[in-house]
Amino acid sequence: MFQGYYDLASNMITQNRNMNIISNNISNVSTPGYKTDRLMESTFREEMIYRYDQQGKTQVGMVSRMNIADERVTDYSEGGLRETGSPLDVGLTGNGFFAVQTNNNGIVYTRNGSFNLDNDRYLVLPGIGRVLGEDGAPIQLPTDKVGIDKQGNITSEDGYERYGTLRVVDFADYDQLTKITGGVFQAAGAPQNARDVTITQRYTEYSNVSMAEEMTRMMSGQRVLQGSAQILKIYDQLMGKIVNIGSTT
Repeated sequence: MFQGYYDLASNMITQNRNMNIISNNISNVSTPGYKTDRLMESTFREEMIYRYDQQGKTQVGMVSRMNIADERVTDYSEGGLRETGSPLDVGLTGNGFFAVQTNNNGIVYTRNGSFNLDNDRYLVLPGIGRVLGEDGAPIQLPTDKVGIDKQGNITSEDGYERYGTLRVVDFADYDQLTKITGGVFQAAGAPQNARDVTITQRYTEYSNVSMAEEMTRMMSGQRVLQGSAQILKIYDQLMGKIVNIGSTT
């Protein structure tokens, strides 16, 4: 019975973490370039089960005592493009990330191309930092009326003046990426130039969150939590009865 407490408690902790991830996915369904997270579950304390009879004991199989959260995995599949009409908005098709310099001079990576201009007329991802150009420096524009071609070259609307080129990078191993907020990542390793990626002006990438799938996973997780809570109550009632019986003998 005491083992049951541990099993149920670990399952509830795991499901709580799963619900937090699902809630975060749902809250970012409208965040351009957001990538869905999934909780990978694992087990702990696998034990062999035996059947005892007249012939002795026979191995029946393995049982896992506890359900635990193993790791958080990000789905990097593309979400498709939607038109915004803003000349500073850009969407990516293919593998790649925009490079953004944060306020503390760190560099983060994102597929969120919903850009704007700050007070100093630098191209920025609001709330994150300044967008970097191909030369590794923040991009400064004289106007928001610009043209951006498929290679990320930023020019005047008539194409006669060139202001810079968006830096688009990729990673050989996405396991080195860590999500820090929304669709923004930090990298443990050095990036490489992105290949076979297309930039589309006046569009941003949809998040790849499926509301139908997230709601289904949320309802499933809630049922598991409720079931575990009900069984814990039964365990608690049984323990109370055992204590009462023990005190009267």
